[in-house]
Amino acid sequence: MLKTVLSTTLIISTFSLNAMAYDETKAAQLDKFYSHVTQKNAAKSTLKIEAPEVMKMLRDKVKFTFLDIRTEGEMAVIGLKTPNRLEIPLEHLFEKKNLDRLPTDEPIVLVCHSGSRAMLAVADLKMLGFRNIRVMKNGMVAIAVGANVKESPLK
Repeated sequence: MLKTVLSTTLIISTFSLNAMAYDETKAAQLDKFYSHVTQKNAAKSTLKIEAPEVMKMLRDKVKFTFLDIRTEGEMAVIGLKTPNRLEIPLEHLFEKKNLDRLPTDEPIVLVCHSGSRAMLAVADLKMLGFRNIRVMKNGMVAIAVGANVKESPLK
């Protein structure tokens, strides 16, 4: 008798856990967000921006925020020294106080070490309503690899 009750309880709890394996509300939000990511839209996406274009924006003094989401340790090794930078490590980016620091009236360019974390963050920021936001393709690596006098933001 006890074996039957335990077996039945285990089976019911297993099916219950599988039935609630994901957040249906969040899944609906993701479905709505990603339903626009068709092959055609992905091909003409302006989500990524190349490092030379960002350097040109800096040289031309285009108004934008350079959002560095690397860890504090990464920033200590190689830091961005532009006046328009905002340093918020990814682990703290989605705290209300930090989201409130992000501009809504100018473009934002996200950067991390290689671009991977920035791609994740930009999708979530877009889902939260930030529209004028892009990822610097290949992150700080792109700056280090492509650095040359012609592309330097300093004249």
